[in-house]
Amino acid sequence: MKAPLLNRAVSYLLLGSVVGFAAWPHAIWLAPFALLLLPVVNRRYGLAPFLVMLGYHLATTNGLIHGTDVFFPHTGLWLGIGFWMGSSCLFALPYLAYPYLYLFFRGGGRGALAATMITSIFSTIIPPLGIIGWTSPWIGALPTGWRGILIVLMLIYGLGRWEEKENKIATFLVAAMCLSAYLWTPFVWGVWGVPVRPASRALPAGWVSIDTDYGELSNLSYVTTSLRLVPQVLKDLESGDRVVLLPEGIAGPWLPGTRAIWQPVLQYTAKHPSTTVLLGADVLSGRQKYVDALIQMHDGKEKILPDRIPVPFSMWHPWAPRNSFRMHVFGNPELATVDGVRVGYLICYEQLLVWPALGLWHSGVQVLLAPADVWWARGTSIPAIQRVSVDAWARFLGVPVLRAVNL
Repeated sequence: MKAPLLNRAVSYLLLGSVVGFAAWPHAIWLAPFALLLLPVVNRRYGLAPFLVMLGYHLATTNGLIHGTDVFFPHTGLWLGIGFWMGSSCLFALPYLAYPYLYLFFRGGGRGALAATMITSIFSTIIPPLGIIGWTSPWIGALPTGWRGILIVLMLIYGLGRWEEKENKIATFLVAAMCLSAYLWTPFVWGVWGVPVRPASRALPAGWVSIDTDYGELSNLSYVTTSLRLVPQVLKDLESGDRVVLLPEGIAGPWLPGTRAIWQPVLQYTAKHPSTTVLLGADVLSGRQKYVDALIQMHDGKEKILPDRIPVPFSMWHPWAPRNSFRMHVFGNPELATVDGVRVGYLICYEQLLVWPALGLWHSGVQVLLAPADVWWARGTSIPAIQRVSVDAWARFLGVPVLRAVNL
């Protein structure tokens, strides 16, 4: 690659990186600017859309380096670097088709809009990349609702038409108005402390969560953790709380011994049918396979609320099915009824993605449950990214969030 081309490629990488670093996790409303750059840079260099999005994802997913090193200590730093670079390249891969899609749809605003929509959908929304595609730029527009998403689409269309000389003045005025409207929306949802837009509805009375800081748990520590948590949960219920949520997987494998430890809680819900406990556990499914789930204890009965997408590699590994967690990409939306309230739930890793959350849209959920276990990501941006992603979906759905996290 000649020096001018190399310099240009590096500049596009840096451009995407600046947007990614600025957006996640502190100002996610900036994330759609990565998409707004695409029709602009596409006219200057064929690989530019790919490079911009590669830089964007390299910036937003750098927490994988340290997190992977902690989770897989025997592999050292190199596996984390491989996951970080490999996943970023995969997320950016669909954008190689951007220039061709742009031309296929005859360029201009229509070509820019179609190329952006198609490539971004395949990059971080629908499977197969949708099961690993976190920090989607579209999540940044969710807190503003459909209005913000529509403004982004209008801006993409307008920027695509910029090359049409006769429309430049009109396009500029419309784009300036749209951009001003979009930039104002962070005020509306309180980024700068101006809560003009009403906040999401409050949680129902008596709904609480228990956060823990037990770090990595083993077979023995699962037992001691459950022995500590059972009295705490019973104390909360006896004080008048109606629903108690605990972190993802905090009870470990849901086996007869574990059930015995939590039997007092189950018995309490039988005597007090207005109470519910939602406990994170690994439920055996088939031969030596597990489901990452919430155990809903209510009225003396257990109900399994399974997740759809566990973490690839660390939990889901089809090349070694033994002790692997089940992946159910096209399963039913994660919905349940708790205390007479229709809830949606996203378990840990799913909180970073778009695909499982889409199942909750138009489902009438009233509360969003967000249990997580992020001990391995301490000291990285991942827990904060997870938190703002859930907040974005809650704002979009107009519902409150109940979290429970193990650090």
